[in-house]
Amino acid sequence: MLRLTGGEFRGRMIQTPASVHTRPTQARLRQALLNSLQTVIPDSNVLDLFAGSGALGLEALSRGAERVTFVENHRDALKALEANIGLLSVKSRVEVISEPVERSWKRVLHAGPYDVVFADPPYSGGWELKLLNEAPWEGILKPGGRFCLEWGRVKSRIEEDSLPERVAFLVKTREKNYGDAILSTYEREHA
Repeated sequence: MLRLTGGEFRGRMIQTPASVHTRPTQARLRQALLNSLQTVIPDSNVLDLFAGSGALGLEALSRGAERVTFVENHRDALKALEANIGLLSVKSRVEVISEPVERSWKRVLHAGPYDVVFADPPYSGGWELKLLNEAPWEGILKPGGRFCLEWGRVKSRIEEDSLPERVAFLVKTREKNYGDAILSTYEREHA
């Protein structure tokens, strides 16, 4: 179980997948991330990639996001995500795409563009640079929108101390360590 940290559902407990394939984002990191986006989240359209239990997207809904699209394909995580959506009675405000991220772009683009995109990919998959370099950012993220990526230098396939400062339409605006996890925030440049 995991406790939501702020907003309408603050203090509510949600289920986490009973699997070693997912690792919930630390409460301290979630709270710091959502606090850093407090002016962006209200009335926003949010995308939660590698959603797991849906904690990041549900935190965004709790803090006033209008809509969240979750992308998750692991069976145990999907069960927990669907249970949490039901528990919080937010089904009318969400869409769940149960496909691998790399095959979800068409449906993701259909529900976008987004004000905020969260990604907490599996550490060992090399996803950080794949997302930065290969995702169709021009259609996914609104100009001025934020892409928030959780990664870990020790567990990821990244040999550098940080992610690139600029990639395609994105410019890094913030990078902060939270124990083993690092949170890098990018903003889409205005056209």
